[in-house]
Amino acid sequence: MNNAEPTDLDELVEYLARTTRLERGQAERLVDEVLSFLGEQPEQFVRRRHLELQRQGLSNALIFARLEQELSRRRFAAPAYSRRQLRRIVYG
Repeated sequence: MNNAEPTDLDELVEYLARTTRLERGQAERLVDEVLSFLGEQPEQFVRRRHLELQRQGLSNALIFARLEQELSRRRFAAPAYSRRQLRRIVYG
């Protein structure tokens, strides 16, 4: 819980430790991981997912179509990127 005040997320950590089999340290690491995941910006997500999908052998046409769909379901408020804008994020 590096980015938060010491008491900001203590209640959540305590809840997780109390209601699961996680020890406090494990609950803190879980909260850190979730916050890191949710903190990913749209541009970071696009670059990361493009590389992952490219490694799976998908063509760029399929990748960019899939990215459009995935962005609409993400928690962050991403604008509706066109395929051209997605390509610019990936390739500059």
